[in-house]
Amino acid sequence: MHRMRRLASAIAVAFALSLPGAATATAEPPSSPPVAHAAHSCSSGYKHAVTPGGHKCLRAGQYCSTKPGYAPVYKSKGYVCRGGRLKYR
Repeated sequence: MHRMRRLASAIAVAFALSLPGAATATAEPPSSPPVAHAAHSCSSGYKHAVTPGGHKCLRAGQYCSTKPGYAPVYKSKGYVCRGGRLKYR
């Protein structure tokens, strides 16, 4: 889903740049610095991870996916998926 959004954004930018006058248009600098958004956070006792399915908060005992790509993420956070549940390594 995220890849499709990025592709759509890239196509929209490419289209906008192909319009007449787009290359000569000047952008004004922002009047204030950009606001930084807080990173995804998890409650105490959970570890944040970016899995192939998106952002997740991991904790021992939770359901885990056995699909390819998840095991390295679990391992990097100190977990292993056994019997469909997360366990500490």
